[in-house]
Amino acid sequence: MTRRERILTALNGGVSDRPPLSFDAHGDSLRGVLAYYGAADKNALYRCAGIDGFSVWDWNAVMGAYTGPAHTAPDGTPCDFWGGASQQHYGLAQCATVADLHHHPWPTIADFDFSHVAQQAREIKAQDMVVSAGHLGLGYQMHNTLRGNENALYDLCDDDYMRAYLDHLTAFTLEYIDALLTAGQGEIEVVRADDDLGTMDKLMISPAMWRTYYKPCWQQAFDIVHRHGAKVWFHSCGYIMPLLDDLIEIGIDVWNPFPPYVKDNDPAQINARRRGHLALDGGVSHLTLVHGTRQQVIDETHRVLDTFASDGGLLIGPSQVFTEDIPTENIVAFFDTVLAY
Repeated sequence: MTRRERILTALNGGVSDRPPLSFDAHGDSLRGVLAYYGAADKNALYRCAGIDGFSVWDWNAVMGAYTGPAHTAPDGTPCDFWGGASQQHYGLAQCATVADLHHHPWPTIADFDFSHVAQQAREIKAQDMVVSAGHLGLGYQMHNTLRGNENALYDLCDDDYMRAYLDHLTAFTLEYIDALLTAGQGEIEVVRADDDLGTMDKLMISPAMWRTYYKPCWQQAFDIVHRHGAKVWFHSCGYIMPLLDDLIEIGIDVWNPFPPYVKDNDPAQINARRRGHLALDGGVSHLTLVHGTRQQVIDETHRVLDTFASDGGLLIGPSQVFTEDIPTENIVAFFDTVLAY
């Protein structure tokens, strides 16, 4: 199989010649790996060693180009188009009332240029890679990002506030993703969505609250993605089991990263619940990659392969991104084990 064929087969729930390798990396975590294989960058790992390197958040991801007004925090920190900056500043921090939400300068579709999207997607395909796009943020994680955790939790106790907030957020997000996919002319194949709303052993909000407020918004977005012929790749790395059936019901196609150390992520039960409904991306314990011996990494990788690969729909990767505290030999052991499977 080519790289694209392998990845698309897994995304569609099929059995590839071997599960494709899927991962992202922080900082210099791949420096030793690139040197080991003689590769210049992550994409070159495929040419040098057959390491697929699929991601929904890397060179193969297309986005609308923001062309609207620049945003800066009062202390001079550059902000994103929401007016936020990596948990230092929150774009809606000052929106304490429904009136504040209505008067807030929300982003609009006119702030983005999509003219490059189709050509960029075709260039990605020409390099034997699957085209991703994103990202969708409509759940509690996005709420937390825009308001801060404490404000977000208080907001959930005010139905009028939540309705106004989600009306504004959802209206923009649906228009954005529809415009992005339309501009892609059918070339975009998978769309990233994120909702980290679980700790290691519990949800940060009740299932009832999530179903009341966030689930209908996600449903609308996923319907747009599927109408354009793309798959929904959904990231949630904490405790999510009480909502997994809901997520499958409203249309997630791929779940990342199903960590084995999170409560109730029993491999056999996950496989039984997702079989025929959901592809998986990730699975190899980050804790083993960081702290384990080379043999322990090999054993952990085989555990994931032996549990999930035969049912299809597996893109194998770490249960988090590769971080700089993972020894190079452990990443190499993981890669070599999958390549030999």
